[in-house]
Amino acid sequence: MNKLSRGFIFVGAVFLGLLATGLSTNASADEKLVFSVGVTQEIDSLNVTVGYLVIDFEIWNMTLPFLTNRAADDFSLEPSMAESWTGSADGLTWTYKLREGLRWSDGEPITADDVVYTITRAVADGWINHRADLANITATAVDSRTVQVVSAVSDPKLPYLGVYILPKHVYEKISTEDMPNYPADDNVSGGPFQIIERKEGEFVRLARNPNWHGKKPKVDEVVFRFYQTAEAQFNALRAGDLDAIDDVPVKLFASVEAGEVQDLIGIAGNQGSFSELAINSGCEKGIGNGHIALKDRRVRQAINWAIDRQLLVDKILNGFGKPAVSLISSANPAFDLKIDADDSYSFDPEKAKSLLDEAGWKDSNNDDVRDKDGVELKLRYYDRSTAGASATTPFITGWLKDIGIATDVKTLDEDSLIAEQSKSEFDLFTWGWSPYVDPDNMLSYFTTAQVPTDPDVGGYNDGNWCNDEFDALYLQQNSELDPTKRAALIQQMLRIFHDEAPYAVLYKYDNLQAFRSDRWTNFTRQPANVGPVLFTQSSPAYLDLEPLGGSGGAGNNTIFIFIAALIVAGGALVILANRRKKGSDDRL
Repeated sequence: MNKLSRGFIFVGAVFLGLLATGLSTNASADEKLVFSVGVTQEIDSLNVTVGYLVIDFEIWNMTLPFLTNRAADDFSLEPSMAESWTGSADGLTWTYKLREGLRWSDGEPITADDVVYTITRAVADGWINHRADLANITATAVDSRTVQVVSAVSDPKLPYLGVYILPKHVYEKISTEDMPNYPADDNVSGGPFQIIERKEGEFVRLARNPNWHGKKPKVDEVVFRFYQTAEAQFNALRAGDLDAIDDVPVKLFASVEAGEVQDLIGIAGNQGSFSELAINSGCEKGIGNGHIALKDRRVRQAINWAIDRQLLVDKILNGFGKPAVSLISSANPAFDLKIDADDSYSFDPEKAKSLLDEAGWKDSNNDDVRDKDGVELKLRYYDRSTAGASATTPFITGWLKDIGIATDVKTLDEDSLIAEQSKSEFDLFTWGWSPYVDPDNMLSYFTTAQVPTDPDVGGYNDGNWCNDEFDALYLQQNSELDPTKRAALIQQMLRIFHDEAPYAVLYKYDNLQAFRSDRWTNFTRQPANVGPVLFTQSSPAYLDLEPLGGSGGAGNNTIFIFIAALIVAGGALVILANRRKKGSDDRL
């Protein structure tokens, strides 16, 4: 996508083209306050039971309600659907009182039945985005405004219940068999916005939900517009065709931060997002055909010792991040692994070579590739075709070559990579995650229960790794109410993950975002002062945004919006960005 031409002839031609294809401008567009966001990550699914990308979660945060929510400043618990709650002395039973007069965007009442239905069906059907929070939960409706939630075990996450509540009157009509294919295009919302239009590969348009119970947003509409590259969306922002973007290329962000780009401000926010090299560890309880060498943790550890993480931070992130060595389980850095420098992976190729020698992988024929029992140590290495996703590949493959590991690199789009991961038919791939606040979700992804056993179902455990001690500790932390004891259990789990090395965790990175400072103000970060503005845990920024001096933002020019859409549609197929990651590099 190129910068848009503003010539009269070009605009006129596009306008006629829009009419010919059935797209028309909205006569009242100039009266609407529209906040237009550029993204490089296409939606996986609007269906909350199957979607997994960060863009999916951002839209769900804006359209689906929670019983309770996370505060913008510090992630603390705050009311949402529930105006109050009380707990039993043993902490197993919580009773939530819903606000009076709640309604879905179609006018139907929101009641305790919607909450109970969501919880009950999510547990019965094993919805992947509800599973970890509801594993031990049952719910009953005391009356239309009162929900009682009972946990079979002590649950340190309660009374926060981080699951999206769905409209019963819509979802009860969809069978379990049909649910995975349901597009969720009913547009029934219980959040501050509702989806009013989607053109796949182009944009999603959300309008303010008139039945929203909370703070009324100043913006009338939010439009997420998809771009093939981060550079293209940056050019659109600089040209004035967008109001904000996520995933700013690091060198361009540096120029924004230095004040070299007029009317733009940059915000580098950290919320635990990280990138990793996943290693197929060959769990015997799963499926797949990972290289036999990767079953040996010494080989996996050797890969970790071969990587210069600080160089990646310097070269790939331009300093907007820091090296990491184990799973990042929470947006709260207090949960990060605390490990002595002498024990932590650093760049030590000689140690990597020693471990490979110890494991029996040696170069027997002097071709610079190690082998053992006639098997060559050559690994399938997958990276993603999304913007910037392949940047680490030449560094990592070069370091692996230096220690005698050959790689066969193949670039896949996200759907194809997910398919390979669901079959565990890979050796290495790069991706990343953006964790929740509570560590439980991220930790649950690496239990044996999440190892893929059916290629049609897959699983979040994309290291194809299983460890009985990790599983046992997960269950302990999952029911430990003492914060200090729970934190100690989590540290043990992260140390096991570090030592077993199903990942080479590369770095934590800042989410680099840019905004039109000549149009908007009051950019809310989550958490305060250090977090990003867009794509956060509960997405509060859209409620707080204010126009600067009455400006209507880029979205008010409907002609230019559809020019951008036409260009996107006319170009190459928009490549998916990243799974459970943020922006173009993360999954949730």
